[in-house]
Amino acid sequence: MTSQSIHQDLHEALLYERQSDQSVICTACKMYCRIKPGRIGICGVRVNQGGRLYSLVYGKASAVHIDPVEKKPLYHFLPGSEIFSLGTVGCNFGCSFCQNWNISQVTRDLRKKLGKEKRLGDIELEMTGLGYALPPEKIVDICKDRDIPAIAFTYNEPVIFFDYLYDTARLAHASGIRSVFVSNGYESEEAMALMHPFLAAMNIDLKSFSERFYTRLCKAKLQPVLDTIRHIHQLGIWLEITTLVIPGQNDSDDELSRIADFIASVSIDIPWHVSAFYPGYQMKDKHPTPPATLIRAYEAGKRAGLKFIYTGNIIDDQRSCTYCPNCGEALIRRSGYRTETTAISRDGMCIKCHEKIAGIWN
Repeated sequence: MTSQSIHQDLHEALLYERQSDQSVICTACKMYCRIKPGRIGICGVRVNQGGRLYSLVYGKASAVHIDPVEKKPLYHFLPGSEIFSLGTVGCNFGCSFCQNWNISQVTRDLRKKLGKEKRLGDIELEMTGLGYALPPEKIVDICKDRDIPAIAFTYNEPVIFFDYLYDTARLAHASGIRSVFVSNGYESEEAMALMHPFLAAMNIDLKSFSERFYTRLCKAKLQPVLDTIRHIHQLGIWLEITTLVIPGQNDSDDELSRIADFIASVSIDIPWHVSAFYPGYQMKDKHPTPPATLIRAYEAGKRAGLKFIYTGNIIDDQRSCTYCPNCGEALIRRSGYRTETTAISRDGMCIKCHEKIAGIWN
């Protein structure tokens, strides 16, 4: 396959601004990469060819699964249902603790390798084997055939393959299938303006409340994530937040309290998932998160006034249960990814006291 034939198959991006010097500014995420001709953005999947921006991963899935929706994790969005989960290669973050590093970081590693070899122009050719053809129409057909009510764009940061997910979400919306982002919170306002009508829910990782953590361990910044969380809530998109709690990095009482206080300042109805870390990728020297640490995070959430806090990546049936914030009744019981709806109506009402529970229930 020649580089010319590869180029002919590329999909021109929606979100970018052309510049007078043939460079482009990508506006899909808050990195706002300025990309020179023949170069790629930080994410490794958006390339400038001749002063136009193209996606290297349109219609090319690298990870596909049909999951319980609780695995995203989303606990207040169609509980007990299945969700079609899809990701590509690449990411705009460089997290040293990434749980999906084998797809998210492969383009970053490839870019470094080709840069050292002075072969960045070969990036399109090198990426031809990363992923397989799965067009938007096929994704929607699978969901319709299997009666799957929602699609999650996940595993890597969704907005870097915006054109692919946008076309998929629009087709899904027309068939009554909802779309979800599992995200690092770096979506641009330009991306959200286009996606808003077709996006039902998001789970955003709030990885830390430390600028140093984000800069050193994620190759990103904290403030854009906080801004996105506020923006998503203002747009009325259902929002849940996850924090992977890493021993010695973001597990102090002070930091956990600051994260909880921030979430509460946006809305006490936002569920907060505090999740256990396990060693991997470039952080194999750390110990797994002790259950006691997650309990400290849970209690910090309670002190901040959050109504719904959940522990994750461990078996903790008590703290993975959804309780009515008014009367304390157990509404949804969970063990692992098994879900039992016990005392909540189809429209999200506590059967005992009739308290309305925030979320999307049917």
